[in-house]
Amino acid sequence: MGKSKTTAAIAMLLILTFAISLVTLPTANAQSTMKTYAFIGAIPNPVGVGQEVLLHVGITLALQDVSMGWEGLSVTIEKPDGTTETLSDIRTDSTGGTGRTFVPNIPGNYTLQTHFLNR
Repeated sequence: MGKSKTTAAIAMLLILTFAISLVTLPTANAQSTMKTYAFIGAIPNPVGVGQEVLLHVGITLALQDVSMGWEGLSVTIEKPDGTTETLSDIRTDSTGGTGRTFVPNIPGNYTLQTHFLNR
């Protein structure tokens, strides 16, 4: 009986030590500065006129919570005839990326550029 009381006392001491160390740990709420880069990819590439293209748009930095997302992204699409089209108000998911579709209406090379204004 004496041995089990000693074991129980040691176990209780270890549990209390662990619990106290969790409570007394200092917390830090630091804000860091990190460079982020906007990206874009077109799938499939090449594609024909009237066919859907999936644009993978986003920021190279994932976020901590699944309910969060980067906001304020836009994509400028320069068409072969020199005109432009803008896809705006794009919000990513927490991984930093999202998808949009685009359907080219004239043949030729299109130039895509992603913009992100970090507020």
